[in-house]
Amino acid sequence: MRLDDPRLALGFGLSGAACLVIPLLAGMLTGHAAGGATVGLGAWLVAARANADPAGVRTPYLLGAVVSVGVGTSLGVLLAGHSWVMVVVASVLAGVGGLIRPVGVTPALTLLLTASNALPLDPVPHTALQLLGGLLSSVLLTLPWPWRRTRPLVTTLSEAADRLADLVEAAADPDLAPEEWDRLRRRAVGALNEVRTARTRRRWQRSAAADEVATALRRVFHEIVALRGLMATLHRRAPEACGAIGLRDLVDSIARALRAYLAQCPPAGQERIVDFAGRVDALREEAGGGERTMVVLVLLRQIAHASGRVREALDGSGDAARLLCSRGLTLPPLPPLPGTEAASGVGFDDPRVRHALRVVLGTAFASLVIVLYRPAFPHWLVIAVLVTIQPTYGETRAKVWARVGGSTVGGVVSAVILHMAPGHWPLLVLIGVSAALAFGLASTHHAYWATFMTMCVLLLLDFQVPQTAGVAESRVVLTILGGLIAIACTRLLWPRGETVRLADRTARLLTSHAAAARALAQLSRGKTTAARAEERISKAGVDAEMLSGSLRYVAQEPGGAAHGDLERAVDAAQRVRDDLLTLTSVLRDEPGRCGPVAEVLDAVGERLEAAGEAVEGGEPFDVTGEVDRRLADDAAWLGELAERHLADLDDDRGATRTKVRRSLLQTAAVDQALRSLHDHALGLARAATTAFGRT
Repeated sequence: MRLDDPRLALGFGLSGAACLVIPLLAGMLTGHAAGGATVGLGAWLVAARANADPAGVRTPYLLGAVVSVGVGTSLGVLLAGHSWVMVVVASVLAGVGGLIRPVGVTPALTLLLTASNALPLDPVPHTALQLLGGLLSSVLLTLPWPWRRTRPLVTTLSEAADRLADLVEAAADPDLAPEEWDRLRRRAVGALNEVRTARTRRRWQRSAAADEVATALRRVFHEIVALRGLMATLHRRAPEACGAIGLRDLVDSIARALRAYLAQCPPAGQERIVDFAGRVDALREEAGGGERTMVVLVLLRQIAHASGRVREALDGSGDAARLLCSRGLTLPPLPPLPGTEAASGVGFDDPRVRHALRVVLGTAFASLVIVLYRPAFPHWLVIAVLVTIQPTYGETRAKVWARVGGSTVGGVVSAVILHMAPGHWPLLVLIGVSAALAFGLASTHHAYWATFMTMCVLLLLDFQVPQTAGVAESRVVLTILGGLIAIACTRLLWPRGETVRLADRTARLLTSHAAAARALAQLSRGKTTAARAEERISKAGVDAEMLSGSLRYVAQEPGGAAHGDLERAVDAAQRVRDDLLTLTSVLRDEPGRCGPVAEVLDAVGERLEAAGEAVEGGEPFDVTGEVDRRLADDAAWLGELAERHLADLDDDRGATRTKVRRSLLQTAAVDQALRSLHDHALGLARAATTAFGRT
């Protein structure tokens, strides 16, 4: 973790700590420390709901959490001493929270904390003060603090487009100093990094439109870098062609298109980029058949391809840009009416329903354990199960390890503090510090939240009613046991439904195609044979057939449905294999002469592997710009070969001319195949991850 980690929310940490410290301080000054701690506990329960969206959380959402606290507290007061009834009610509340995300774990968590701990006040004042604490958090966290004044993402994207426009104008300037080009490039990179930071900071507000626009701008950046190298070669070796073909017209049109891309929201219209490919075709018809002319045409054709990809990126993301700029409010679709065909799709096979049932059964099992065996401080066991069960096994396992590790560290530190039995004033300081760290670091990693949240809650309970070190020891032991129960629930209860089976086969499809791309990278390095690469491609085809067969089987089952995204993924996988076979035929005879081809293929393999891990592990999939960067390197390499060949022609070096010419032609052929592979592999990754909601 670094201090410049974009996920840090130190402002939120200080505000969250204030929600606890203010009532504690007020209770100390008025002589009602227990009442202040009760208000602080209610404030903590509501403030914890803002962890997922510190900058964007709204008052109505937190007021809903206040209602949940009131419901949980009231039920906890009524069910205290009625263990079997509490088992049923806590399990039902947990299931409702698992099925309806806005409800969450707050009602069940509040019920367990209230029913399992001695109340420091009478029931009615206790409930009222906890509600007061929740209202305090609802108001305090939604005030217009500086850390909540986030710039609109569309503004950040628009500035990035402007920086790219400046960069593309500089790309065609032959007199531009290298230092100035580096400065403009750093500005563009900084703007794109700011976009990535904004999207990372708002992962809870993941927008497909914003992701598509950001990906398009990143691709445009790499194409501009490639254009810079190609245009520089053209200016040095064939300056007469620059004016004849209208290179400045092309650059100006790209710059205008970028500046108009998000300048008006919604965009008034798309600026047209010059049809440079048409100009190259016209020049080819007029030109003679000399070898020098052909090399110049190769350079111009590569510039046309790069500008065409810029146009495709901007045009392809135009709808996303208009949606992102829309001034209206995009409402979610209304739920289908009972009895309609769409409503019949919600049933036991729905992953949300299965997750809710896992939560119900896991909570019920943990509740039965504490009723039958009556461990000390039993509520920690149920709470551990309640907050660690996630929709998938991978997510649950990751959260369990983070929570167990964090709770162990926080519990040990708390045990030492409780053993020392500090007074209220030292406790006030320690609670404030631990709360600030818990809320501030929650979005960085769950382990940090578990560590400092454990300290905060244990010390807050001690502030209400003096505790011993035993409460911290029980917290650690029961959290470990609760984590094991959570893992068992997600591993044993419906772990391999059809959706999971499809996810496994889709992940295998992605990883096998990634392995084929890596095998081809080794072929380009001369470290393996074409037969080995073709074997990998054939194996990838087998995995595609397995997924295709599964799709046919699922569609024929009762209640089965077509999986359009996965069908598109199978089609894209076929095109990826076709591209790989094309590259194999080109690289078979003369590997090792195509510049950074291996790096491009490795980057494609890494992208497909990342998509496979996202599908298998239930994690979001982000499209990185590594493949585009490697393709820009490949275009630059082609420009270098063209320049060397033109130099050989000018100097009449026949000995090296044939060798360079062969490398140039091979690289030009490989470049087109790599571009096609990039598009199809990206389509495969997106279709596969979209099918499982990983984008």
